[in-house]
Amino acid sequence: MGLLVVKTLMVAYHVLVEPALAVGLRRTRLEALGAPRELPDVELAVGAGPGCSPECRVEAKAESAALSRYLRRPRRTHGGRLGRLASGLAESRKPTPMIVDLDRYPDVGAFEAVLRKRSNRTLAKARRAAEVGYRVDVFPRVRHTLDIHAIRTSKAVRSAGPMLDYLLLRPGHVGAPRAAPPPSAPRCPRHWTRWWGVFEDAPGHRQGAVTTDRRLVAYVKLRRIGDLVHYVDIMGHAAHLDRNVMTLLHLEIMRWLIARQDHAAGVRAVLYGAVEHGGWGLATWKKRAGFEPHRLARADDADARTVRSTRLSDVFAAHRRR
Repeated sequence: MGLLVVKTLMVAYHVLVEPALAVGLRRTRLEALGAPRELPDVELAVGAGPGCSPECRVEAKAESAALSRYLRRPRRTHGGRLGRLASGLAESRKPTPMIVDLDRYPDVGAFEAVLRKRSNRTLAKARRAAEVGYRVDVFPRVRHTLDIHAIRTSKAVRSAGPMLDYLLLRPGHVGAPRAAPPPSAPRCPRHWTRWWGVFEDAPGHRQGAVTTDRRLVAYVKLRRIGDLVHYVDIMGHAAHLDRNVMTLLHLEIMRWLIARQDHAAGVRAVLYGAVEHGGWGLATWKKRAGFEPHRLARADDADARTVRSTRLSDVFAAHRRR
């Protein structure tokens, strides 16, 4: 019941609250960040295409609710003045995505040089976290469900607001691991979900029936959708936040993405929420981490109606194949 309430409230937030924040906070936040009046555009191919594996099922969920909130649609040229006005109003209510445009960075050194200009402490913070023993690794979510729950319930209020998990979920709402599967390779190199985490050594630490010997203290749920990698969920345990675990985690992920290794090949941009999300402290953290306000659009979205029609037909085709 608790999970259902949390999901319902989150849907209500995205439908009712987020558009109001986009309208009310956009101008002041952009001015405070020193963003140009005309934001840079990033056009990304997010659907199925060259490079996808035969097992790719992207079209059934390529434009998840999380991503569709940010994508700009082509302005209507039909429907008369009222239709064009409605289209413009809908676009104005969309939050402004914070993006790292990876095409700007030929190597990790170029990215770290930008971080130094924005803050001379960012890289040092990550080094200190590594020096005291924190390690970054990819992990299967099913192996650390209790640690994730502990992280999500370690603070009642975070930069984005009250934590519903803290208020509504109890340990009994979370299933304990029964097995310890290793991370598996994604079915499709261009469409996948991977969990990255920060760990501390903890001999004898258990997750249900599984002994892990290490404790997860921060995580990022990464979702790749074509050219884009999206920070869908990112959080650290309250007891470890002042030890710079989030900075360490972000930098390790960025180094991997910029190196274009394995299934990071071809990633064009990284998305982490909107400029209007959370308090000013979160916006400042994103800026120091390399994110900047952009306009985000589908490179394969010449006409929104055509895209939706194609995606729906592919859903039915995928269903028939199963």
